[in-house]
Amino acid sequence: MDDDTFLRCLKSSMLSDLALQGIEAISKVYMVNPKADESKKRIQTSENGEIERIADWLLETDETSLKKVLSTKDVDSCRTFTNDVVEIFDVLGIEIVRKAIEREMNHVISFDGSYVNYRHLALLCDVMTTKGHLMAITRHGINRQDVGPIMRCSFEETVDGLMEAVAHAEQDPLKGISENILLGQLAKIGTGSFDLLLDVEKCSSAMELPMNFA
Repeated sequence: MDDDTFLRCLKSSMLSDLALQGIEAISKVYMVNPKADESKKRIQTSENGEIERIADWLLETDETSLKKVLSTKDVDSCRTFTNDVVEIFDVLGIEIVRKAIEREMNHVISFDGSYVNYRHLALLCDVMTTKGHLMAITRHGINRQDVGPIMRCSFEETVDGLMEAVAHAEQDPLKGISENILLGQLAKIGTGSFDLLLDVEKCSSAMELPMNFA
């Protein structure tokens, strides 16, 4: 192999693996001006004390490398965001993951004008992150929790859940919502979490009140 051919081969191998500048994990960057997307605008208070949204230019990437981006000079860490919830969990922790999941779900649902009350999304995010790690809303997540057999079989794998409960002689205290609904009982939540007792002896000495509300 002559010197020219060797140098060409060396150049092609070096250029394919060598990063001259930037972050290796990010291959493409786009400049975006979010005039129509209100969620991406910067919120500030004007001189008159009014809250206004400013459409600053933003950089959007195809890939993500949150830890390296946050450690880069001149990057606004308060406005840096990624939709990779696994990376957010590794870098920022479970509380930030909960907020990120809530934001992504709200964006997906409201994209076409649909509306779901915030409390439903917040409850789902709490369930997914309450154990300190990400839990899938599938049989691999819900059914692996410390819940009763009726609760497990009410989600997915009904027959398998009942067979496993019978084989291990499991008992269900019926303290959850799904278990009581499945058996036609009032769940022990809200007004169903307590009973009302009537003192018959005191009723015998009760005074009748006039019902004239006119």
